[in-house]
Amino acid sequence: MTKIRLSQLAQMLEGELSGNGDCIVKGVASLESAGADEVSFLSNARYVKQVPASRAAAVIVPLDYSADPSGPTLIRCKDSYFAFRQAMVILKGFRQPEFNGVDPRAVVHPSAKLAEGVKIAALATVSVNAVIGARTVIYPGVYVGPHCRIGEDCIVYPNATLYDGTILGNRVTVHAGASIGHDGFGFATHKGKHEKIPQAGWVELHDDVEIGAGCAIDRATMGPTVIGEGTKFSNLIAIGHGTKLGKHCLMVAQSGIAGSTTVGDYCVFGGQSGACGHISIGDFVRVSAQAGIVGSVEGNQELGGSPAMPLAHVRRVWMTSSRLPKMRDEIRKLQEQIKELRAALDQLQSSREKGEK
Repeated sequence: MTKIRLSQLAQMLEGELSGNGDCIVKGVASLESAGADEVSFLSNARYVKQVPASRAAAVIVPLDYSADPSGPTLIRCKDSYFAFRQAMVILKGFRQPEFNGVDPRAVVHPSAKLAEGVKIAALATVSVNAVIGARTVIYPGVYVGPHCRIGEDCIVYPNATLYDGTILGNRVTVHAGASIGHDGFGFATHKGKHEKIPQAGWVELHDDVEIGAGCAIDRATMGPTVIGEGTKFSNLIAIGHGTKLGKHCLMVAQSGIAGSTTVGDYCVFGGQSGACGHISIGDFVRVSAQAGIVGSVEGNQELGGSPAMPLAHVRRVWMTSSRLPKMRDEIRKLQEQIKELRAALDQLQSSREKGEK
């Protein structure tokens, strides 16, 4: 844990300090729970009323925040949320392993190549001809399969599995229980039986990818399944074989993409959303929670519903759906009125015909 003066912290965050810069801070916390030696932040307008009452030593706020004279010291920043992230890194840092070197209880094949500063915990397995880059950390119970290539400064958390031939770039994080490079779901149905197709491909996680706990990424039948640079996964996400995700995508928990689909850069998939296989999704597509994409879509749009449609249209559908019971009653009343009008018209027509006779 780092201790630092607020004046120094504000300078490091490239922020404007308003208040006591001599205060020493050593931690970060929410507006409600922060104490006199902690920093908090405001990035959402709905919490603006909590700032004056906060006991934090300082609050990181947007540049346009209107100060309350009775409130805490402020650090104004262009991007208050990112500035808070930077403060977290300075004051807290990232989780560090409590082991060094290669534990004698780890199983490391003699042909494996370990660069300088690699840390491998007890009960981890590093298989034949695996290559692990400098300063990479392998936690307990991890399985690194034959011919895997792991870059520099990677972290593979407990009980994650990297099947044979899996490739990780630099600064990749794989969380606990994830499975990377297992067989894709490939079968040929012949004479009433599902015959397995050999899955001869592999998985590539490019630089700065983060894979959440319990995720499953299939190896391709042929060639690679690719997760592009900077893409981040939450937990429990499934990616089918041969799928290719672009750069800097975000996938929220329980979302999934079927096999042989291509996804562009900077796409976002909400929780429990998904896409079917063998389609193309353009750049900058945002998919709302529980939406299902069933066909190729162009970039730069927001989608919702299942099957997925432009989100503005889906919202109108949802609003209309909530009024369906009332609309049904109104239609029934109109039907009764039409029935009565028809009866009256029939009676009038009958009276006219009798009068003409």
